[in-house]
Amino acid sequence: MRRSKLLDRPTAELIGFSWLVDAVAPLSAYGERSFSEVTPFLAGDESAARSRTRRIVELAAALDPGRLEALRALLRDVPDVAAALAGAAIGDVLSDPAFLELRRFCATLARVDSLVADSGQFEPLCNAAVRGVGDALATGQRDDATSFYLADAFDDGLAVARQRRADAHAEFQALRGREEQRIAAALDREDLGDEFIVMRGELRGDLPAGVHVIREAPTYFLCRAQYDEATVTALQRRDAADRSAAQAEEEVRARLSVVVRERAVEVSAAGAALGELDVLVAAAVYARRHGCTAPDISAEPTLEFEQARFLPLEEQLALAGREFTALDVRLDGAAVLTGPNMGGKSVCLQTCGFVALCCAYGLPVPATRARAGLFDQIAWLGLGRDERIGGLLSSFAREVLALKEVFERAAPRLLLLGDEFARTTTPHEGRALLIALLERLRSRSACAMLATHLGGVAAASGARHFAVRGLRSIPQPSGDERIEQVLATLGASMDYRVAEVGEAESATGDAIALADLLGLDRDFIAAAYRAVAQ
Repeated sequence: MRRSKLLDRPTAELIGFSWLVDAVAPLSAYGERSFSEVTPFLAGDESAARSRTRRIVELAAALDPGRLEALRALLRDVPDVAAALAGAAIGDVLSDPAFLELRRFCATLARVDSLVADSGQFEPLCNAAVRGVGDALATGQRDDATSFYLADAFDDGLAVARQRRADAHAEFQALRGREEQRIAAALDREDLGDEFIVMRGELRGDLPAGVHVIREAPTYFLCRAQYDEATVTALQRRDAADRSAAQAEEEVRARLSVVVRERAVEVSAAGAALGELDVLVAAAVYARRHGCTAPDISAEPTLEFEQARFLPLEEQLALAGREFTALDVRLDGAAVLTGPNMGGKSVCLQTCGFVALCCAYGLPVPATRARAGLFDQIAWLGLGRDERIGGLLSSFAREVLALKEVFERAAPRLLLLGDEFARTTTPHEGRALLIALLERLRSRSACAMLATHLGGVAAASGARHFAVRGLRSIPQPSGDERIEQVLATLGASMDYRVAEVGEAESATGDAIALADLLGLDRDFIAAAYRAVAQ
C-alpha cells in the first residue's frame, strides 16, 4: 500500500499509516504483489472508493470467523508458481518440485472457491486453464498430497522403460551377487562390501580370481571385487536402461510443461485474482475485528464521524486495561480545537487523520458512522513531526518550513491537522499566525482542525470552535502514587469527548491541577494559583 503523494512520512506515522498497513496486509505472495500496487483514491473516484468499502463490509458479514480463518490459512500456504509459469512460458522443462507447487496451487484455488462461493463477490478462481493444469498433474499425486511423482500412468512408454530398467538392475545385482558370493566363499567370509580388507596373515595362497587390489600394505590388502565379462555386460545394459528411463521421464515432463505453457497466461490471471481476493479478505478480517463500517465517500472536502476510534492508540490502551473514548466530530472547513493538557486534542487530530486515511484507501472506518471526502493531501503541522531538516533550526523554523511546503504544493483538496502550531513563539504572534493560517485555509476551502492553547483564535478568525470537555473533577494527589496510578486517576477523571462550543464556553486548561496531580510541591502549586487569581 503506497503513501503516494497523499501524505509525507512524518504525517503517515502520526496518523497510523504503518499500523494500518500491517492491519490489512495480505498473507500470500500474490496478495503482497497486489497490495504493493494499492494507491489512494483521488477526487472523482468517490464511487469506486464507496464501492470498495461496501464490498469489504459485505464480505466481512457474509463470511463467519471460521471461514475467514480457513481462508487465511489457505492464503498463507498457497505456493507461488509465478517462476514456474514464467519458465514454462519460455519453453523450459519444469522439474518435479515445480509440478508439485503447480498442483498444490490449483488445488488451493479450488478450496478457496468453495469457501467464498456463496459470498456473491468473486468469480471462480478455478478457470478452465487452472482445472486443465490441475487435472493433467493429478496423476502424480501421492496419498499424502505433499509430493509429486511421475507415475507410470502418465505414459505407457514410461512404464515399459521403467520395467526394463528394473529388469536390468535385477540382472546386474544377481550377477554381481553371485560373483561376490564366490569370492567371499574363497576367502571364507559370509559377505563382502564395496571395498574390503584381506589380512596377509589370514591368506592361504594367492588372492581369489576376480579380486582387484586397490592398495597394498605390509599387513593387508585393500581390495574390490572385479566384475567378470557377463557382469560388465549386465552393468552396461543397466546403465543403458537407466538412460532410457530418464529420457522417457524427461519426455513426460516436457509434455506436462507444454500443458502448463499453453495455459500459463490464464493461470497467471487466476493468481492475480487470488491476490486481489487476499487483499479484500485481509481488509474484511480487519473490519470484523475492529467493528468497522462503510463510510459515505463525499464529493466535498468534508470530514465527519460518530463514535470513531484511533485504532493504534486503542490497541495500546487495551494492553494497559483501559478503554478508548470514541469521538464525534463534524468538520466542514477550518476549525479550532482547544482543551486541557493531556485532554486528548492530539488524539482527536489523529482520529480525524485515521478516518480520512481509511476512506482514501477504500477501507471501512472504525466508527458507527462516517462521511468524508477524498483528499489530495493530508498534512500534519506542529507537535510530533520529525526533525528531518536537522538541529540547526528551531522548532518554530521547522514548523514554518513544513507549512511552506503545504502552501507550495497547493493541493486542491487539503486536510490539515495542526497540533499547537507556533507554540514556541510569543502568544501574541502565535495567535496572529494561527488567525492568518485559518484565513488562508478558508480561502482555499481546505478542511482543517488546529489545536491550540491560545484563546480567542476561533472568534478572531470566524472559524468553528471545538473543545475537549476536560476534567469532570479535579483529582486530589495523594503524594505517594506511581506515575501509572496518576495516569489512571487522570484518565478516570478526564472527559475526552469533543464538542462544538462558543468562545465563552472554551474549556480551561486545568494545567495547574495537572501539575499538582503529577507531583509538583504544594508551595509551588499554591503560588501558581495566586498568580492566576491576580
